Amino acid sequence: MAWWAMGLGLGTLLLGGPTLGIFAAVVSPALDRTFGGNVAGIVGFCLAAAALILPVCALVAGILALRKGERSWVLWVGFVPAILACAFWAFMIVGEFLFPH
Repeated sequence: MAWWAMGLGLGTLLLGGPTLGIFAAVVSPALDRTFGGNVAGIVGFCLAAAALILPVCALVAGILALRKGERSWVLWVGFVPAILACAFWAFMIVGEFLFPH
């Protein structure tokens, strides 16, 4: 279970920052020019949903590994990024409800 937490946590790092940034800066404008506005919106929504689901899965896998008694570095390499990503998403969602724009 710790290896799952590590893989999902590292996937969170790759998907969260660089992939969403490259999509927003490079891929989305290209999709808009080629196919119109709907395709870029759908792909962007799917990437954002994956960026939300992936850290939650890594967090659950990390908690299950901790409950089984796992305390190796493998667990913490994936568990810490998952905690940070989940905290980021939680603050963003709570902020949207408290201060809508």
